[in-house]
Amino acid sequence: MKHLVAEEQFQKTKAVVERFGKPGGTGELLQKKLLERSEKTYNWVYDYWLEDMYLNQRLALPVNSNPAMVFPKQNFKDRKDSLRFAAHLITGVLEYKERIDSRALPVDFARGQLAGTPLCMKQYYRLFNTYRRPGLKQDTLVIHQPESLEPEHIMVTCQNQVRMGAGLGD
Repeated sequence: MKHLVAEEQFQKTKAVVERFGKPGGTGELLQKKLLERSEKTYNWVYDYWLEDMYLNQRLALPVNSNPAMVFPKQNFKDRKDSLRFAAHLITGVLEYKERIDSRALPVDFARGQLAGTPLCMKQYYRLFNTYRRPGLKQDTLVIHQPESLEPEHIMVTCQNQVRMGAGLGD
């Protein structure tokens, strides 16, 4: 901070940090609470993230917190060409879903500073069977536990029109 702010601001910041880090201070208390929480939960930050960053958000999810995919512009020769592309895409997604459902997806690992640290995979296993039910103040996470692992429906959205395809096994 010293190189980024005026001396007066640096001294104020330094005092706040020292107070926070004092034995018996706020920092020690918060660290103790985090350690206690980590002993009781698999991922101590998950519930905080779920509520604060996801269920309480009123922003568009695909842009602000959900992963989304944008494909490069495709130049299809004809309708069959576009249907072939869609069929390959759906096949790939269903193969990925099968890997998730059978728990055959390899554990993902952090890169960078925490390289090699295994990441929590819980969200992967909810990718195809979870949705957010809107609420007035907070949304609710709904997790559908399918009776069968066989995919049954595909929803396609194109130009703000939704189409449902049923009976994938037919």
